[in-house]
Amino acid sequence: MIRTLLVAGVLSSMSIGPALADGKIYVQLPDLSGVSAAEAETLLHEVVLANVVSSNCSAFSVTDEEWSLLVDSADILAREQLRLSIENYDRQFYGPAFAALDKPETCETAGPQVQPTLDRLVELGGSREALPDQDAAYRAMQERQARWDALAEEPVGKKTKNK
Repeated sequence: MIRTLLVAGVLSSMSIGPALADGKIYVQLPDLSGVSAAEAETLLHEVVLANVVSSNCSAFSVTDEEWSLLVDSADILAREQLRLSIENYDRQFYGPAFAALDKPETCETAGPQVQPTLDRLVELGGSREALPDQDAAYRAMQERQARWDALAEEPVGKKTKNK
């Protein structure tokens, strides 16, 4: 239940700046730069569903470190790889994942995919362990957020003419 509130908090805080470091555990995040757009979209659906299921289906709960790995990896995929606005990210990925919870079989069918999704993020360089310097990790997240905000202001695929 608390993670559900945190998901909403993270999504809403993205529009006003980075979340406060209080209570958040930062982990090594995977290198997702080599993931193609099509792969990023598929992986993002999997990661968001794993987040929502693990936060709402007690049999598939995850540690705080694993939750951070899921949430922050999803943000990288959405904001950096796919360059989604916060509204589109929420509408296209979190909306359907939360809607899936209305189906009684979702925990049973999607729950077993939570750990394989985490395993994949670890294979890509992520970690289930807290970083030793949480303050530095928080600052890095703020810098990443600033980059995303700058990317959001750039038109996608638009080239300027040299005059």
